[in-house]
Amino acid sequence: MKKAGWQIALSWVKVHAGKEGNELADILAKRAATKGTIPESYTRIPKSVVLRQLKEECAMKWQTSWTQTTKGSTTKEYFPNIGGRLKMKLYHTGNLTTVLTGHGNIKAYLHRFNISEDPMCPCGKGEQTTQHIIYDCGRLKKERGRLRAAIKNWPTSKRILITRYYNFQNLLILYLLRR
Repeated sequence: MKKAGWQIALSWVKVHAGKEGNELADILAKRAATKGTIPESYTRIPKSVVLRQLKEECAMKWQTSWTQTTKGSTTKEYFPNIGGRLKMKLYHTGNLTTVLTGHGNIKAYLHRFNISEDPMCPCGKGEQTTQHIIYDCGRLKKERGRLRAAIKNWPTSKRILITRYYNFQNLLILYLLRR
């Protein structure tokens, strides 16, 4: 489509808000849906190719933005590459999101906002951060032993934990946050 001189921009527009281009698009879409006589304008390029190209371009733009931002450092340790994250099938829970972002019911995070009096983990070995929960917390020694048994090179990176040992990491998270 780029070779043909097309420019595509996608943006969200509130429906039925009186936007001229949106109203025209609605009229044309209704006409196309009710009449089968409007010729297709994409007959030379399969829809699947266009969709794949759009997904790839979006992922590249997202990766550029992800690389350049200074935010999300905890999450970046798990997902340095957007393409790799998009290929993963994760079952998202509040607890998993807490650990992947470092936000939520973690004492060091709550302490930053004066919600918790101190950032220390109940195990007494340091501030309760995601790093501490996964690698150091004394309350998780038994669960971490099972994780170490499954992983040849312990300690390992958070990226490897999430891609290869997602279920073990969930075990640690659930154990800690249930207490």
